[in-house]
Amino acid sequence: MICRVLGPLEIEIDGVVVDLGGRTPRRLLAALIAADGATVADSVLAEMVWGSDAPTNLVNTLRVLVSRLRTALGPGARHHLQRYPLGYSFAAPPETTDYGRFSRFVNDGRRWLSEGDAQRAVDAFESALPLWRGHPWPELDNSRMASSSRAGLVELRELAVEELQSARLKLGDTATAVAALSQAVPEAPYRERRWELLALGLYRGGRQAHALAELRRVRELLVDELGIEPGPALRELERRILAHDPSLMLSKPPARPIQGLDPAPAIGYLGSTPRPLSSLVGRDHELKLIEELLGAQRLVTLLGPAGVGKTRLAVEHTGTALAHGEVWLVRLADVRTAADVAAAAAAALGVVHLAGDPIVLMRRALAGRAGVLVLDNCEHLIDAVGEFVVQLLAGCPELRILATSRGPIEVDGEHTLTLEPLPVLDEFGADGAAVELLFDRMRASGTSREPNSAERAAAREVCQILDGLPLAIELAAARARAFGLGEIAVYLRERLDVLGSAAKGSLTSHASLHAAIGWSVDQLRPPDRALLLRLWPFEGGFSWDAAEAVQPRDAGGHAVLAVLASLVNRSVITAETSARPARYRMLETIRRYCRDADPDLAATERAHAAWVADLVAEQTALLTGPHAGQGYRALATELANIRAGITHDLEHRPTEALRTSAALEWAWVGLAAPSDGVRLISAALDACPDAPVEDRVRGLLALSISFQASDPAEAVRLADSAIKVLGEPTTDRALLRLKALMYRGANAVELGDPVLALSAVDQFVAEMQRGPAPEWMQSNARLWTGMVQLLQGNRAEGEATLETAEQSSELCGYLWGQGTAAFLLGWSLLADSDRDRHRAREALHSLNRAMAVFEHEANMSDLLGVIYAGAHAMIELAPPDTAVRLRAAAVEHAARIGVGHRRYAHLTGAGVEGRVERLLPPHQQAAAEQAGKAMSWPAMVQLFTDTVARLPAEPHPAHPGC
Repeated sequence: MICRVLGPLEIEIDGVVVDLGGRTPRRLLAALIAADGATVADSVLAEMVWGSDAPTNLVNTLRVLVSRLRTALGPGARHHLQRYPLGYSFAAPPETTDYGRFSRFVNDGRRWLSEGDAQRAVDAFESALPLWRGHPWPELDNSRMASSSRAGLVELRELAVEELQSARLKLGDTATAVAALSQAVPEAPYRERRWELLALGLYRGGRQAHALAELRRVRELLVDELGIEPGPALRELERRILAHDPSLMLSKPPARPIQGLDPAPAIGYLGSTPRPLSSLVGRDHELKLIEELLGAQRLVTLLGPAGVGKTRLAVEHTGTALAHGEVWLVRLADVRTAADVAAAAAAALGVVHLAGDPIVLMRRALAGRAGVLVLDNCEHLIDAVGEFVVQLLAGCPELRILATSRGPIEVDGEHTLTLEPLPVLDEFGADGAAVELLFDRMRASGTSREPNSAERAAAREVCQILDGLPLAIELAAARARAFGLGEIAVYLRERLDVLGSAAKGSLTSHASLHAAIGWSVDQLRPPDRALLLRLWPFEGGFSWDAAEAVQPRDAGGHAVLAVLASLVNRSVITAETSARPARYRMLETIRRYCRDADPDLAATERAHAAWVADLVAEQTALLTGPHAGQGYRALATELANIRAGITHDLEHRPTEALRTSAALEWAWVGLAAPSDGVRLISAALDACPDAPVEDRVRGLLALSISFQASDPAEAVRLADSAIKVLGEPTTDRALLRLKALMYRGANAVELGDPVLALSAVDQFVAEMQRGPAPEWMQSNARLWTGMVQLLQGNRAEGEATLETAEQSSELCGYLWGQGTAAFLLGWSLLADSDRDRHRAREALHSLNRAMAVFEHEANMSDLLGVIYAGAHAMIELAPPDTAVRLRAAAVEHAARIGVGHRRYAHLTGAGVEGRVERLLPPHQQAAAEQAGKAMSWPAMVQLFTDTVARLPAEPHPAHPGC
């Protein structure tokens, strides 16, 4: 086990970083580690972890958190976390912690230095300092317990920085020491030891005047700002330099230092910046955009979610485009305070001797100089960076700034460029830049052969699961040799820890995708983070009112729209503002992180399922009225969420699952999801055999509707079962019985048996006439009556009845009845269309009316049936290949989404469908069918409507009332 606290908390076991969960368990473990093995009382832990918001049942809450941490640590390390009568402890041996190893290296270095072995001292200090990745115990903020331990470690680090340079000076490595001290002095300008070593190094390098200037500068700094004189060591050094004391020089010339080891500054690079050795894939357009924007704007910010490649793109730009003068890079990932922003920028710009305001000095240094300053990873310092940018740009007219951040800097004049994930497929449906990147990185790791079709399919799935994020794709490529793409795709469906770690030399400041996302989430305000962790159950996006429905009860009154705007600004969700209302989405990788970090998974899933149930109840109530289109579109938009909500309720609230799935009866078919309806309704019926009779009847009837087009005999059987379960007619169940009889009649008509259809429809009509029935049911009675007449061969009478049904449905606002009547009428008119072109034209116009209604209603299933029927109506009225293409397109799309396309075709009699199959010579027929199969949905609909538009319009008869 390796425990790291010199930066964000990390526990590594067997080379894998452990997922510790969200903010609270991380704070708890950090608090225990800060105690260095001592037992921490429960009350002290409460203060360190929750502050003034400690939970009421503290003991149980701590027990649950510790249990989760032990599970995360696994069997090999869970024993480090122990419970004692008064509290908990985390007893890790010093060699397993980075702060323990750091302290040992520094103490060893000081000992070697005191014993005169400068080389071993340098080795020790150089082993110690890289262990620091940031501020110690950042999870604990300003906790009193952590402050003392943190202060001691920070002081030890400052000492190590100075003693490392002292050891280098003893070795004669003056250039390296002076370069490092030039950066270290402005980081802590009041530490006189650094000025002393810097002046000594300059003197030994033959720069006596420069050394004395530095000593005068520190004196001015101390006198002007603190009102004190330099200490005796600085005063003595100045005297000895003025006296040319020979003892200041080394007693013997040092060995010639190895060339090429002079390190670049840790925060930035002067001049052009080094680019990674790997190739940049799929970002040529964005590089050009950056160049164009910087030519016209002075502040450009690259925005995007974690892992999208903002830093890589910025560095790639600085390494290839120097048209704007010099280029400087400032890495802010490890900068923690506003004051350090200016210091980091000053170091990158070479303004390293701070004797005043660093921004003033930078403005003087950059006066008249053209260049681009790149500020990387600004998201945790937005306010500080904003103030810095405004002040710097105001005094540097030739300077431009390119920033990378997960949220805008929000200053006047800022121009943002949002960086999107790489596309998995290109505009032609071929492999996109995401797949190209995956294979590029796989080749770099030793997979040189050309991928086969199965591997390409797996690569697309991997890239889709990973949202096209370059960082995630590169980490997946690192695992390809161990698992293969097929297995990686399987693993990624459930977990992200299959991904590898970032390679050495990578520009990312995070070791893993999980850490990169966690960095984004941890920067959010508490109300923003609380809502984000409740949004993961939404599949396919969500609206603001959906987010409001799952918002935590303790949200503190924060308006959900303001929180969503903040989350969009921080690039953890995206907004589709072209939709009405705006729709929000979360990347799949962020969804998984939020699911794992959610402190109460069960409550979140309950809230989501409850919202689904309310949505379905609200929208299905519209489906038999004039607002059916609104209801169908709302349900179609949320279909993925509806499936998820019902699936949750199947396990936890099966009766509620039955009610919700049954309420969608017509919608399952209309939205081209009958198989989903059959599966979920059947599962709900099986899950609650003791549900109320009314609920079971509604479930059976909804199941009956789902089978109506594909298996009308089964649909009739299910309707009969529903009537049997309902039992003898009662007043309170009269409307439900009427509905069951209506469905039985519809299914019997669909079956095409004239005797059974007549009996079933007559029973429905007779029952309806006994009491008041909704107008939409009355319209359905006309529909079924007209169909029975057609089945009996009374075509003129049946068509007249259907015309009446269409007109009355329109006046009642019953869209499905209106469209279905026109649809049925179209099929009937086709019966004699080969002998009567007028009837063919009438059929096509009738089908076009149905098309308009079903499009408005968003009824995909019946719309395909209309196009299929329309193809046969065009035989006599349009070019032959049009009919063949439309028919092939309708059949292909119906097969893709799993619905029947031949609905009501039996009304035409034999022979009509076969005519399209023999309309062209064989080779032309095959070519036209192939073209139809390749046709997109919009192209198919457009071809139908364009063809009808070229025909003469038919007059509409007057519409009688309902």
